[in-house]
Amino acid sequence: MSGLKSAWELSLERSDKLVPELKSKKKLTKKQKQQIADIRTDFSAKIADLDVTTQDKIRKLTDRVPPEEILAVKEELEVNFRSQKKTLEEQMEKEVETVRSLKD
Repeated sequence: MSGLKSAWELSLERSDKLVPELKSKKKLTKKQKQQIADIRTDFSAKIADLDVTTQDKIRKLTDRVPPEEILAVKEELEVNFRSQKKTLEEQMEKEVETVRSLKD
């Protein structure tokens, strides 16, 4: 066969050059994969719960807040949600990295 490489082979070579640490990462065990899946599921549920709670608070603003303040309070709730979501996502990634680094 000739010395031509497929697009897939070329892509792999480029990815090795761009992110060499990916090549040195160890393979995950089934147990680690399951733990990571469980962590992601748990945090996804927490984020979804936070989202539902925030949306509920936004819907009920008209009952609790004067009309001229609704927009500002809504924006504050949304900013707070995004901040808490980011914190949860960072926690999730830390826990995933802990599982990845465990020796099994």
